Amino acid sequence: ALDNDLFTPQDLLADLQRSLNATEMARRKFRDIASIAGLVFKGMPGRPLKEKHMRANSSLFFEVFRDHEPDHLLFRQAYDEAFDAQLELPRLREALERIQRQRIVLKDPGRFTPFAFPIIVDRLREKLTSEQLEDRIRKMTGRVTQG
Repeated sequence: ALDNDLFTPQDLLADLQRSLNATEMARRKFRDIASIAGLVFKGMPGRPLKEKHMRANSSLFFEVFRDHEPDHLLFRQAYDEAFDAQLELPRLREALERIQRQRIVLKDPGRFTPFAFPIIVDRLREKLTSEQLEDRIRKMTGRVTQG
């Protein structure tokens, strides 16, 4: 995996779009963008439209742009803002470039580390046993603190 350009920022945006629910993140950003751009009717003064209706209206615009005009400026802006604001894409790219310049050292710690704890607990949860999960975790942490 490390030889296969795991930490390369080359296709970062495409990789993120495939691995995350980018459409939903962009849809949420698009609500604000559509409102600011005046695409969505907010209601009359003193009688604002319900949030549910505004969400439905902006969602409809989002779907139309996605299906018929994917290069629309406001539609692209929603994706750009979602990636820049929520994922801090420039910082992520910078971190990947920094990692790529460094030497990666793989070590076998001999026993599981705190970072492995959630994975170990998931594995324990899947095992069929009469022992309660909490008891198994207690035993496991006891062994780690003793050794």
